Amino acid sequence: MFKQDMTVSLEEKIVRMERIFQAPLKLVWEVWTNPLHIEKWWGPKGFTNPTVEFDFKVGGSYRIVMRSPDGVDYPVVGKFLEITPYESFVMTDLVDEHPDEWVKEVQKMAGVTGDRSMLNSKLRVLFEETNGKTKVILLTEFMNNQIRDGFANSGMKEGWSQSFEKLESEALPKTNELIIEKKLSHPIDLVFSAFADQLNINSWWGPNGFTTTTESRDFRVGGKWIYTMKGPDGKIYPNLVEYKVIKDFEYIEYLHGSGDSTKDDNFLVKIWFTSINKNQTIIKMNMIFPNAEIRDTVVAFGAIEGAHQTISRLNQYLN
Repeated sequence: MFKQDMTVSLEEKIVRMERIFQAPLKLVWEVWTNPLHIEKWWGPKGFTNPTVEFDFKVGGSYRIVMRSPDGVDYPVVGKFLEITPYESFVMTDLVDEHPDEWVKEVQKMAGVTGDRSMLNSKLRVLFEETNGKTKVILLTEFMNNQIRDGFANSGMKEGWSQSFEKLESEALPKTNELIIEKKLSHPIDLVFSAFADQLNINSWWGPNGFTTTTESRDFRVGGKWIYTMKGPDGKIYPNLVEYKVIKDFEYIEYLHGSGDSTKDDNFLVKIWFTSINKNQTIIKMNMIFPNAEIRDTVVAFGAIEGAHQTISRLNQYLN
């Protein structure tokens, strides 16, 4: 099993932390920027995240409420200052809503007094991929070296180390799997019915710029969906779906491939539908490939972006 410890070093006003994950960069980026994944791993062991608001765009805000095992909330808030897709992003890390006791303890460790705003920081997260593995570099910049040292001695390394362990074990999928999760602003019956719709699925299925043409579709266990997708460049992609399990308004499972008997390109797809409230539904899509090499190839080809775009098109279609 791949195991990587985190390294920590001090620079001028900065705590630098690095860790390598056994996953492609796009997959690591996904679990860092999708709130449905963030809630699984953010914070030390034993902490949960009952609130994760993540408007991931320049100028957008975020708010993550970490809840300790004894029920104390530690809200982290800030804004995104810079985003370079699949390379880096920068965000402020404000302690405005942290408990007074925590603020006093950190100030004591740093040997400072005054307004809590002096504990605010800026976090730059960088991603570097080498041979299918991804190095994540955290550069946390403080007001001065004294406050930097106070944070470094307050359990910062231990907290991030445990967060990264959770990211590895609870957010990243198995090496031959890809998991996409997205929240839609529509009730579960409408969302599921769009997948079952024999006639209108062509209206939204596929990434941006793609068109779908159905040859035949039989939405039932044992049934098949034969269709082609035409890319923006005019290239035609044949597809064959064979439905294995269908549970109305809950779950769909199917085998997906090109339909070409000379190719061994089938992979299994599992889709769960979860109702949050009467107007919100979470779709969780798990794609299981024959091996890690094939998974990494489709990730590099754009499978993550394509899946998100398809679900976004579904959301727009339902509007």
